[in-house]
Amino acid sequence: MNIINLRKATLQDCEKIADLHKDYIQSGFLSTLGVPLLRLLYHTIINSNNTFCIVAEEDKEVIGFVSGTGDIKSTYKHFLRRNFLKASIVLFPKFISIKTARRIFETLFYPVKKEQNLPAPELLSIVVDKNYQGQGISQKIFKELIEEFRRRGITQFKVVVGSQLIPACRFYEKMGGKLHSEIEVHKDEKSRVYVWEL
Repeated sequence: MNIINLRKATLQDCEKIADLHKDYIQSGFLSTLGVPLLRLLYHTIINSNNTFCIVAEEDKEVIGFVSGTGDIKSTYKHFLRRNFLKASIVLFPKFISIKTARRIFETLFYPVKKEQNLPAPELLSIVVDKNYQGQGISQKIFKELIEEFRRRGITQFKVVVGSQLIPACRFYEKMGGKLHSEIEVHKDEKSRVYVWEL
């Protein structure tokens, strides 16, 4: 294995990050909306002061990433302000399905629901290419996420993960996450909320 470097993502990384998200977060709703929307989302995450994305690379090839935000509600607002027209064009065919349209609104408006004492900062996504899994890269980029939160003066953060995603839940528990609660972002689908104190 060559040396794995961690760095802040750049706009040139958006395509690869979107592809990794689509390929490896298959049970996530955002993946069903396609790579063009994911590209727009990660473009916003990389460009916003409130959010960040860290990539792991080997030989200048992005093999994984982690993204976080200081406040998911303001992240979605920023995304819509900057990309409303583009996102509408990309999503228009998806709105034909009432179920998909409902899930889009549930995703956008879940942060508005006030949950019991949950921190606003959030780990948004973490992915490592399958060819590099089992080598400690997920732990490495997760620890870098924690350091970035600390640099920003953040003392708590959360992650929302589907309750049925047992390997992901185990990873977050292994990394010190404390199960806070279960919520329903999408109708009839339970998600666990893990919280970290830094």
